[in-house]
Amino acid sequence: MILVTLALALPILSLQHALSPKDAEEINKLGKVFQESNKIAHDGIVLLEKVMDQLRDYECRRNQEDCAAWNAYRLGDALTESKANCDETPENEVCKKARDLLRMADNGSHKEILGGLVDLAEGVTKDDLQYVNNLMDAVVDYICYKEPGKCTAMRVVSDVMRQGEDIVLSPQSRRI
Repeated sequence: MILVTLALALPILSLQHALSPKDAEEINKLGKVFQESNKIAHDGIVLLEKVMDQLRDYECRRNQEDCAAWNAYRLGDALTESKANCDETPENEVCKKARDLLRMADNGSHKEILGGLVDLAEGVTKDDLQYVNNLMDAVVDYICYKEPGKCTAMRVVSDVMRQGEDIVLSPQSRRI
């Protein structure tokens, strides 16, 4: 569930600024599907977000290199969720945190910030993501068990996250 953490903080929407126009269009389509599901299953998505925060915290206690990657990953999520544009609101707290993490001057552009977060978040490896996806699947299964009426929406969220990851991680993905 890398870099798509759309409204729940999927960094992939943030990546739309660092991907080719075709890939960015696909990410935007996925974002709209995600937002519709978020209206139905918001509490479940919040639970997924909290699990991701706990994973970041674990990685930060374990290893500084992984910590930077996970912080970039989650800041990309936060930037997406807040819908902040760091060019328009450079004093935005998430923009400041991203610039600090990237050791960037206060005048770093929104596009530069997103590109830097994407690059740094690549430290969250495909192997890491496989385990994260397994954990997310278990959380979605639990939500489906507890709230069957929200299960379809939660499965859509999971699918959207994976599709976004596939776009971003694919060798054909051309960053601009």
